Amino acid sequence: MFKFDDERDEYVAELNGVEFVCDEPEDGDEEEAQKLSKLYFEKLPEMIEFMWPELQQVYRDIDKAKLPQLLGKPTINLTTCQIMYTEQALDDTHIIEFEYTDELAGFECFNIDG
Repeated sequence: MFKFDDERDEYVAELNGVEFVCDEPEDGDEEEAQKLSKLYFEKLPEMIEFMWPELQQVYRDIDKAKLPQLLGKPTINLTTCQIMYTEQALDDTHIIEFEYTDELAGFECFNIDG
């Protein structure tokens, strides 16, 4: 399932429109990716609520209802427990990222990088 990407120097897989990366696949990573690929869309409203205050400060005129489309495809790093939006359409400069706890139960350390 995971394939090494020489350019990115990490292992990559995509399931249900969610990209997964890790430094080195470990036992259980495939099952974790499958579980998180389903949970991601279920938990997306909670993630948007978590990100909203900060995003609103930086991108003042964004429409909250359009945010899922504007964020684009998520990348979930199984090694660092981070969700990243590297192809977001809010601007063409920043990477939006935050950390998650087990099974996307909680979110913390929001960052707009770039």
